[in-house]
Amino acid sequence: MKNTSKTITKLFFLSFISFHCAFIYSQSPFNLQEYLRATLSQHASILNNPKTHKLQIVYTQINRDENNQPAFQTYNYIPFKAYVYPASTVKLPVTVGALIKLNQLKETKLSLQSPMLTDSIFPCHRKVTKDTSSVSKLPSLEYYLKKMWLVSDNLSCARVYEFVGCDYLHKQLSNYGFKNVRIHNKLDISCEVDTAKISPPIVFLSPNGDTIYKQASLLATYREPHPIAKSEAGTTHRNTKGKKQVGPKDFSLHNYFHIEDLHEMMKRLVFSPYLKPEEQFPISNSDRLFVLKQAGMMPRESESPVYNKKQYYDSYKKYFIYGSSVATIKGDSLRVFNIVGRAYGFLIDCAYIVDYKNKIEFLLTAAVFVNQRNDIGGGRYEYELKGLPFLRDLSLSLYDLERQRKKKVIPDLKEFNLFDGH
Repeated sequence: MKNTSKTITKLFFLSFISFHCAFIYSQSPFNLQEYLRATLSQHASILNNPKTHKLQIVYTQINRDENNQPAFQTYNYIPFKAYVYPASTVKLPVTVGALIKLNQLKETKLSLQSPMLTDSIFPCHRKVTKDTSSVSKLPSLEYYLKKMWLVSDNLSCARVYEFVGCDYLHKQLSNYGFKNVRIHNKLDISCEVDTAKISPPIVFLSPNGDTIYKQASLLATYREPHPIAKSEAGTTHRNTKGKKQVGPKDFSLHNYFHIEDLHEMMKRLVFSPYLKPEEQFPISNSDRLFVLKQAGMMPRESESPVYNKKQYYDSYKKYFIYGSSVATIKGDSLRVFNIVGRAYGFLIDCAYIVDYKNKIEFLLTAAVFVNQRNDIGGGRYEYELKGLPFLRDLSLSLYDLERQRKKKVIPDLKEFNLFDGH
């Protein structure tokens, strides 16, 4: 990783010179697959083998009218119906569920900042009464969400999931059209089998330390069938003891979040004020903007919690545009509001990408499987060699398309100017 903004300029230059965007203007209607083949020849090994790489891409163009109202045109390239492990992208629906629940409890005076104390009823539960990363030294939804979105912290996600509850989460997701999402694993493997179905009691406090809301232990009963009958991956896998086993890993009891649902959920979070009432999540606008700010921030921009810049460099979870390979981003007019997933050889990024200076905006979600050995859990994957460069160049290619795409109305992006310098 290089500590200079010249890295970004170089990335753009090297990517752009190989893109032949004139091709796309001779094609009507726009064909995403053909466009990618014409502009990403350096990644032919992935594009020519989409089944092996479980390749899935969703791209949305955004056109504004005179009132800045957006209209969306979405293009999909999902050649095969394959199971894709969602990994940390489930933090998006968990966040949405938490904000919906928070909104429903507003009469209790519960807020993101309310101290949140988690108890335990099983040895595997994590009793949490302190948070040294917060100003108050007390845990809260605010800090859990910050850590989930800034550095993809799994234990924070687990605590938020316990607050939301498995049954409540799936009911709310279903109510808003996401009937095929399955989130049974809270990303904390401390509890197994039946104990994993039980969430510990939680108490929320007022600023002066009084109890304002108590949540009893929750038992998860939600068990709808898995949307993909044959949800497996690999030719070998590791069992719970780390021993290599012949045969694919069965993901039927694992989390499931289809890339199209992921893309749509990000669109609704970003563009909620412009959508139909039935598409809007019932969350406050301040809470929505709080999450978006965390989604677009670089770890070093966070004043609390404070992160070690060497470990959590600027592009730490920015797979699009930067390929998670740029240590310091300087003087850049771009922002990537995103959520990522990375596990077992699966790489996923879901983002709203904005260029304030050049008035560019688009939505992009992509998943690629880079596990040449097909060994699930083996720990040897081609993330840096193959996956991250592909996601970087894919996004740069579509960014270049957006730069050349003619728009009747230039978008006003000031509502997303959530950071100093833009």
